[in-house]
Amino acid sequence: MIKISSNSKLSEKIIIDKFFKKLNFNKIGTYNFENDAAYLNISSKYKTVVTTDTIVENTDFFSNDPPESIAQKILCINLSDISAMGALPKTYTLNISINSKINYHWLKKFTDTLNKLQKKYNIYLLGGDISKSKEISITATIFGEAKLKNIISQNNCNLGDDIWITGNLGNSYLGYSILKNKNFKLENKNLLYFKNKYLYPKPCMFGSKAYKYMNSAKDISDGFFGDLSKILDGKYGARINTKLIPLSDILKKILNKHNPLIRLEDILNWGDDYQLVFTSYKRNREKLLSLSKKNRVKISLVGSVIKKTGIFDDSLQIIKNIHSFDHFS
Repeated sequence: MIKISSNSKLSEKIIIDKFFKKLNFNKIGTYNFENDAAYLNISSKYKTVVTTDTIVENTDFFSNDPPESIAQKILCINLSDISAMGALPKTYTLNISINSKINYHWLKKFTDTLNKLQKKYNIYLLGGDISKSKEISITATIFGEAKLKNIISQNNCNLGDDIWITGNLGNSYLGYSILKNKNFKLENKNLLYFKNKYLYPKPCMFGSKAYKYMNSAKDISDGFFGDLSKILDGKYGARINTKLIPLSDILKKILNKHNPLIRLEDILNWGDDYQLVFTSYKRNREKLLSLSKKNRVKISLVGSVIKKTGIFDDSLQIIKNIHSFDHFS
């Protein structure tokens, strides 16, 4: 291994040798990143599930965000997609475009965080590419596996299905709001709590545990209402009891005080929660609750799939101003 100091001038070879080779976990198919390509051992019993996402500086993260946060986001947004398919993650590729602000210390923190997350989710880096650009841009492609019969479709909901949400919604939105608005008044410990929920999201990996009882699923990356609309796909509608939307106790208190800086409507149109919204037959309720308890995953029954298209509240009043995150809007 080449000896490299923190004052060394960065090059593609140095970046790969010093920071990224440690992430291949010595898997044979990576060729220790000495080849221009790699290979996967694909089992005949499983299908390969693939998802890819890109995050860009000043669009998906702030330019001064910690490198640990950026590393966590690029894996989290892909892992939640794999989970929504009912699959288990296996490996991933990483393409990273960096600018002149990136140095030795940034890359060390970034790759150390990837290393920790890889061990947590039992994945490794298969390969990738490095280039220079004016703004940081990172693309990860994750490969997972699942038996064909267990793969969950996004658009396979049925009339009368229950609609469930994992975890809590809105913590990321409040964290983002705090970072954008320095006048947001909260106790310091609560300010830090919500900031970290935005900066360090965690994917809900319940899909691979509960695929038998899910008819359709989607990770909540572009807003609950928007992602639910994608599941309904214009074929059905939804009746949602907004009082059952899962929120953290702290966030409930803030909403109850009618803080003008945050509204439930905004929370339900906001993404970056990376929880799952899924539908299931009513007969599966007890099985799902038992699985959630066993795996320590909070799940909340918030509504049902109905025949009339659109999203309605519990009084069957149409919910207006529904939108979903779009990079081009």
